[in-house]
Amino acid sequence: MPRSMSAPYSGLSRESQSDPRERRGETLTGRVRLDDSSFVDCRFHKATLVYAGLGPTRISGCRFEDTLFEFDGPAANALAFLQAMSNPRSGLRDVVKASFPRIFAH
Repeated sequence: MPRSMSAPYSGLSRESQSDPRERRGETLTGRVRLDDSSFVDCRFHKATLVYAGLGPTRISGCRFEDTLFEFDGPAANALAFLQAMSNPRSGLRDVVKASFPRIFAH
């Protein structure tokens, strides 16, 4: 089922910050960079969605077929941090787990 999701802007200064690329009604395959882009009513087929956390991303009304996420740069670093903190020996496992119900509360 199509879902809309947005990634917040990271605060880094980028030329494309004020003018995100918009893709509308396209079928996209292969590696697709998400940063600084807007995807509306697109079909992602056998795609790898690459998100680095460097700029705003908007996805609305899209379909996903045989599609995966890949994280790069700051986004990959944040995921690695969360994974390390979710280890029971970190002492922060419950804090990390308690932080995520907000993400899936839609």
